[in-house]
Amino acid sequence: MPVETTQLPSGAVVIALSGRLILGKEVEKLEAAVNLALAGGARKLIFDLAALDYADSAGIGTIISCLTQIRKSGGDMKVAAVNQRIGRLFQLTGLNHLMSLYPNVADAAAAG
Repeated sequence: MPVETTQLPSGAVVIALSGRLILGKEVEKLEAAVNLALAGGARKLIFDLAALDYADSAGIGTIISCLTQIRKSGGDMKVAAVNQRIGRLFQLTGLNHLMSLYPNVADAAAAG
């Protein structure tokens, strides 16, 4: 699973996930990207899930862990471009009630 990190002019950091978020190196890549962003002073992180096809329970757990870590650091996490499959998974697990979901990165970045 590729993890691409970019910084917007506003200072928000976008972490784009694609492919499969599953137990192993994939979740480690996401954790490392979040740790690096927080260490660099980022306080607004946007997870771009437009190209994420699948997440197992470890992947969902890692997203929750990242959310907790970001909030403990005084930051905020927003999720953008959740496809229908991942959106359903978020609804089944209740994750959609824990974080703000936006239709695209631009809307997430514009939100307070």
